[in-house]
Amino acid sequence: MARSEFVIDLTENQLVSSLLDEYLSDIRVLALKCSNTNELKRLVISSGVARRVQVLERLTSSSREIKILTDEGSSLSGKLSSVHYYAQTGIASQIGQREEWPSGIFHIIFDEQQINGKLLVRAGDVFIEANRILSDPVQLEIENGNLVEILGDSADANLMRTYLLNETDIDLAYQINGISLGLALTRDHRRGDLPNQESLQFSHKKYHAGKSSIHIGNSMTLTFTKPTVCFDDQIIFKSGELTGVLQPDPYERTAAGINIL
Repeated sequence: MARSEFVIDLTENQLVSSLLDEYLSDIRVLALKCSNTNELKRLVISSGVARRVQVLERLTSSSREIKILTDEGSSLSGKLSSVHYYAQTGIASQIGQREEWPSGIFHIIFDEQQINGKLLVRAGDVFIEANRILSDPVQLEIENGNLVEILGDSADANLMRTYLLNETDIDLAYQINGISLGLALTRDHRRGDLPNQESLQFSHKKYHAGKSSIHIGNSMTLTFTKPTVCFDDQIIFKSGELTGVLQPDPYERTAAGINIL
């Protein structure tokens, strides 16, 4: 281990991970989550994620606000004046860095009272912690960085309420902690050989390009599968697809099997 500079961890074992952490100041570590081989086969590993991260870093530092919109009527805005941000790229490029793959997420962490609006969760969106693809629309009202109301009496709405009521830190239970943007391109067009449920789970990983997740308290992450996301007036996701400055280049599109017009 002392002679290694780059280590690939295939074990998904916590003891091995802890051991590698002891040497992290002298090595780079890439942990491959190999339990779902179908997922790994369909991800496009390229410099595209890193390039999109660089663009988002510039947009986050230079824009006034980020907006998340959906065709169902969601309209959420967050002020970017004093946010923190970081990325998971799946690329361990520096000594002391640990990354995981599959990955590809840009996280924006907000201070209090920076987010306002309403979210309309649609059928097909995902409640990550419950491992549940939602079947009923649910409306969430957000004021001054806090979830103030969940509208609806469906099973999905009640499940959200239950998770929040069981939150161990009541002061943070309803606080909107941040927004995550999925950046990893996938070969979605080749999913026909997957069983239906596995196909659905594959479609809704939060690191997939075009997905946007909202983090509430410590127990709720809601992933929107077809959001439109913009920094000020610059659109980066449109109905769950990369657009504008985040569009994949021709090489990445070819690797993903996307037709080049």
